Amino acid sequence: MKKTSGKDKLRWIQTKAFYGVVLSLILAITGIATAIYNVAKVKDLLPDSDGKEPATFYSVPEITTLEQQPQANANVTNIPDERDETKTTYNDLNRPYSGYYLLPLNSKVVKDYSDGDMVYSKTMDDWRTHNGIDISGNIGDNAIAVQDGKILEVTSDELWGETIVIQHGNGLKVRYSGVKATVKAEEKVEQGQVIGTVVAIPIEEKDGVHIHLETEVDGKSVDPIKALNLLGEATENKTE
Repeated sequence: MKKTSGKDKLRWIQTKAFYGVVLSLILAITGIATAIYNVAKVKDLLPDSDGKEPATFYSVPEITTLEQQPQANANVTNIPDERDETKTTYNDLNRPYSGYYLLPLNSKVVKDYSDGDMVYSKTMDDWRTHNGIDISGNIGDNAIAVQDGKILEVTSDELWGETIVIQHGNGLKVRYSGVKATVKAEEKVEQGQVIGTVVAIPIEEKDGVHIHLETEVDGKSVDPIKALNLLGEATENKTE
């Protein structure tokens, strides 16, 4: 068996070390190249700095906050609105009453009953229910009773101004806001009788001059158009 000399062993060790160094260098170069490539890819994904400081991995884009819808019943005057927000279309309270009912003004319905839905109030600059219908008019116009009845109360407050409430029988109560009374509580009235004259309504001032008419059946707010059997007349007179 051929013996290996000392020189041959040294030459073999040097050769092995050389290839080890070469392999290490190759691995190092490969790692550096990969890192450079990844950095380049990330840079491509980042927004252009346009001459500003370069973006970093922790940059947070500016978020534009959308203006929130005004909170319901949070009005600018700090006067609370306690209107009923309960929908009534699911029950029979909106049943048309028999007989013939009038509108308090021979005019047009300019705003509908919202039936519990929030609608924007231009005057109060918020969102709230509209528990009646608005009939357009002029200051000083005569307002009439929609049907025979009895005056329950005549009131005035900072929201609804001058208001007359009349009991018309069968659990039906009608509130006429925007009417300065020429009648008194406990007085009986007939259909078509003048009960007052049209005045401004503070809470709905920016909606123009009108009478705000609300109806209640058995103490619950209902749609005046349906409750008073005015569908045909309201449709004919309603503004677009």
